[in-house]
Amino acid sequence: MNIVSSSRPTFHWQTYTQPRPQWNRKLMIYYTALLLVTLGGLAYGFVFSEVFFPSQIHSDFHTILNWLKLSWLIPLPYAMLNFYSFFRYPALRRATAPAATHKLRGRLYFRYVTRGNHPKLIAETIARACDELTAALPPDAWALEVVVDNPIELDEQYCATVIIVPPDYQPPKGARYKARALHYALSASSAQPQDWIIHLDEETRFNGDTVRAIHAFAYAEEHRKSGRYPRIGQGIILYAKSGVVNWLNTLADSIRVGDDYGRFRLQFEQGRAWFGMHGSFVVVQDAVERMIGFDHGPAGNITEDAYFALAAQAAGVRFGFIHAYMFERSPFNLVDFAKQRRRWFGGLWACVFAPQLPLRDRALLGTFMTLWAVSPLCILLVYTNLFMPTGTPLWLAMVGGISFFYFVSLYIIGFIKSYERQGSWRRYLGLLAVQIALIPVFSVMESLGVIYGLLSPVRDFHIVQKEA
Repeated sequence: MNIVSSSRPTFHWQTYTQPRPQWNRKLMIYYTALLLVTLGGLAYGFVFSEVFFPSQIHSDFHTILNWLKLSWLIPLPYAMLNFYSFFRYPALRRATAPAATHKLRGRLYFRYVTRGNHPKLIAETIARACDELTAALPPDAWALEVVVDNPIELDEQYCATVIIVPPDYQPPKGARYKARALHYALSASSAQPQDWIIHLDEETRFNGDTVRAIHAFAYAEEHRKSGRYPRIGQGIILYAKSGVVNWLNTLADSIRVGDDYGRFRLQFEQGRAWFGMHGSFVVVQDAVERMIGFDHGPAGNITEDAYFALAAQAAGVRFGFIHAYMFERSPFNLVDFAKQRRRWFGGLWACVFAPQLPLRDRALLGTFMTLWAVSPLCILLVYTNLFMPTGTPLWLAMVGGISFFYFVSLYIIGFIKSYERQGSWRRYLGLLAVQIALIPVFSVMESLGVIYGLLSPVRDFHIVQKEA
């Protein structure tokens, strides 16, 4: 099954990703900053090691604490992986999408999936999407779809097709929640195999540049000569551009943006999906989506996006990175924040233990999940050492220092991409200082989500509050 045409294109995707000459100076500053982060981590570990702070008390309890400090090695693989991606693919470089002057063989179907509990929010989202698409593309080049469980009505001006999932619809393998709706849409949509599906949540917004980047990606894939199937694309999701409801949660989600530029971009640049993918800002050809489907049983019900990515990877589908943004909101309260992390934690573990997926395609995710599961121990030992300090071996202190500084860089890069300086530098730098100062708090919030998932395994699909 070769979906990719061998005809020669007039547009080359490489022209979209070529670095600009004016970036030379900025790149020097960028790589200097990465070097300073590394040196800072080493210096931090050296200063707070037993060289300057030797243990004053020698007891069995303190010996046990020192052994437990080996848990500080837990974040190192994650930190190194992200930092390598920052080095290999500069996070602050931004390409400009070309104008959508070339006609695609298929149409772009922007597909929103929702339970329908927030009709006002859906109407606002669709209205804005319609405006952006109308300004960026010809009317025959795109379509809007809303896949919904609870019936809603949209005015004709919103130019969207509403697909209502029947209450009695039961996929053969028992798909539930969002996976059930997505699977039903495969047969209910008017999309043809050559069309492109862009998956979105009910609050997801985008701009014209994002539309042009998606169009360029789809066009390049339609004319790419290598590969059995067109690649699945995914870009960056920002959480502070659509209005901030909860500053604490939004600043905490800066790490998600840094993660997108880190390990997620790294895997997509390699054509892989070792860690799965997000359920929003997914660009996939309809033929590929139909081939994989979303009816995979209980293992694919909680994090259907990650399961779909792993199943596609096992089938030989490759992935690509789209350097563009979509905009969503962070959870509005701490309860939703914890339940969101708990759902991810439980759903990803279900993917790891899914026997239907080849072991090679879930091994790396399983390694990451193991590190994530024991990460609260690392945070606990950090705080324990603050109140009951013991001398830390130099090598361990320096490794811990590098991990900590690389971890901080995730938040900083996420912050820089999420927040634009509006008004005085004082306010911007003040907000950045708050971002950095609250990292210990964010670490505790993330750990509590993991502990919640361990003590109370997820059993359903929790949807966070979407309307303020």
